[in-house]
Amino acid sequence: MANLGVNQTQSLQMQQGLRQVIKMQQATLLQMSENEFHQLIIEIERSPFFLRLYQQEKLIHYQRFPKTSISSTFYQLKEDTVADPGSLNVESLLLKKENLVQQIQKLGMEKFKRYFLFPDSGMTISEIARACDLDVSQVQEINSLIDEFSVQSEFYHPSKVSSDVIQYYRVASVERAGEDFVVGYFSPFSARGRYQINYERFEELNKRGAFGEDEARETRQLFKKLELINSRKDTLNQILRGIVDKQTLYFQTGDSRSLLPVSQKELAQKIGLAPSSVSRAIRGKSINTPWGEEVALKHFFPHPKRFRKELLGQLLEGDDELSSDEMIRTRLREKFGVAISRRSVANLREELKIPATGRGTSGGGKNR
Repeated sequence: MANLGVNQTQSLQMQQGLRQVIKMQQATLLQMSENEFHQLIIEIERSPFFLRLYQQEKLIHYQRFPKTSISSTFYQLKEDTVADPGSLNVESLLLKKENLVQQIQKLGMEKFKRYFLFPDSGMTISEIARACDLDVSQVQEINSLIDEFSVQSEFYHPSKVSSDVIQYYRVASVERAGEDFVVGYFSPFSARGRYQINYERFEELNKRGAFGEDEARETRQLFKKLELINSRKDTLNQILRGIVDKQTLYFQTGDSRSLLPVSQKELAQKIGLAPSSVSRAIRGKSINTPWGEEVALKHFFPHPKRFRKELLGQLLEGDDELSSDEMIRTRLREKFGVAISRRSVANLREELKIPATGRGTSGGGKNR
């Protein structure tokens, strides 16, 4: 019991120390491109030491985020969706993927998800091959395909959002799941969620002599890298879920006028992040809507003035009986729950080029 208490204390101290390091390095990690980020994950996960901790020691597991999955487009690849088709041997690429997809389809989606997309058992390649009735080489090819999809997601899902200064990257799609919505990540690495690290078991094994001094130091360094990766994954996932939860009406209707006003600062406070972290995380990123339109993440944070102007325009288009700014102000509050002053109503109306005299009375002009 005493040893257990010591182990728990050491584990807590280790985690606290890692958190301090993570805070100092989060900003740099958030600014890393998606391709660089996924390449970092591949380098770590294919390293012999990671495989030892994952498969043999069972110190690392995957923990999926709630209401997330792999995007349904993961199982599709069409020539007309490939970026710069003339720059690569598209025919060869598609043929290679077609053969692997046939193997996956023969395997079945349940086994594919269990043993490849969301591996949670720490099985070796040989064990997976036996469970799936595949050759080891076939397992390796499928794993390579998953890596390729993650690193080259920009190639398979090129962004159509244009900007003179920012290169956009599509990270996910919002997809219907019954009455709810899920975030479907384009990258399998993102869909797998975060790393769950068993610090207590590590301390126990280390105390028993399972790790040499150098190995223990290497393990701690690896854990630090994994926690940094977790911090970036956590940040993006919290932002995407926050957007989906706040803008549910928009995702249900597809009407941009349904977007509710929310600032990056407000979302940051709600999910417990620094506003600067939210700003870095959404820069240059976009998602697909349920109806297939690509939207930059920044557009889900409409400025309150823009939001009120859109509601005002919508209100005046559908109601010719509003004869004064006071009546408009009251209807905005009753219909949309938006409370603004008569002067603000008058200013917005003027920006929309809707004259007060055009409302049928002079009531609007008195409120300017």
